[in-house]
Amino acid sequence: MTNPNPSTDSTAASEPTTTPADDVPTYDVAVIGGGPAGCSAAVFTSRGDLETVLFEHDRSALLKSAHLENYLGFPFGIQPAQFLELAREHAREAGARTHRAGVTTVRRVEDGDESDCGFVLETEDRTVLADRLIVASWARTAFLEDLPVTRKPEEPGPVMVVPTDSDGRTDCDGLYAAGRITSQNHQAIVNAGNGADVALTLIRDVRPDYYNDWVVPDGYYESYDRAVPEGVEEISVPERRRRHEEAQAGMLEFFGETAGAGLEQDGE
Repeated sequence: MTNPNPSTDSTAASEPTTTPADDVPTYDVAVIGGGPAGCSAAVFTSRGDLETVLFEHDRSALLKSAHLENYLGFPFGIQPAQFLELAREHAREAGARTHRAGVTTVRRVEDGDESDCGFVLETEDRTVLADRLIVASWARTAFLEDLPVTRKPEEPGPVMVVPTDSDGRTDCDGLYAAGRITSQNHQAIVNAGNGADVALTLIRDVRPDYYNDWVVPDGYYESYDRAVPEGVEEISVPERRRRHEEAQAGMLEFFGETAGAGLEQDGE
């Protein structure tokens, strides 16, 4: 895997199927959509040791909400813009590269044989490659027109959705879909859960022995006479304390810096 270079911009060839230039940043996974489903998916694929890039265009359907009051963990509610920024920061902290840009086109790339098949993604000023793709962008599917993936109108309106199997795979190999674009319920927490679930499907397609993204106390599996499964991390008491303090400080800093910003970003 080539280490992505965020400063590298490139223009892909105009052919529907092409071999890209060597200097185009390459990722294991690209996620299109920076709402709850997309950010959740990016967190999980990043923590699953897959190089991930997230594209979001600041038009999440969640911004139509006046106040988010039913997301577990926020008993007093949270402004949608604050929640989305926190979700995107989570994706970045997990290791994802994030770009605030809408993807305009996606097409197949084949480099020699079918096993090397991937995707070329283009924005107005950037081109990247990805081995696999998760689409989580509600009400926007035109960029998929060059791919052999089924899209159909969601009843009763004109919005196009992408059918998947029960695990989030579409009928286009390597392409997964999560969230409202698959007709999930409008609720943010439902879409976040679906994004995580689809990401786990993708991770296990790449890493069949992957168990779970789980952080446990040091010695947990030894007490069961078991090896630590793939994806699980054991940490010591001092490390648990360090992470607890870091988490508290980070959240206090975030809400201190963004106090009142949600209303402004939501247009009030």
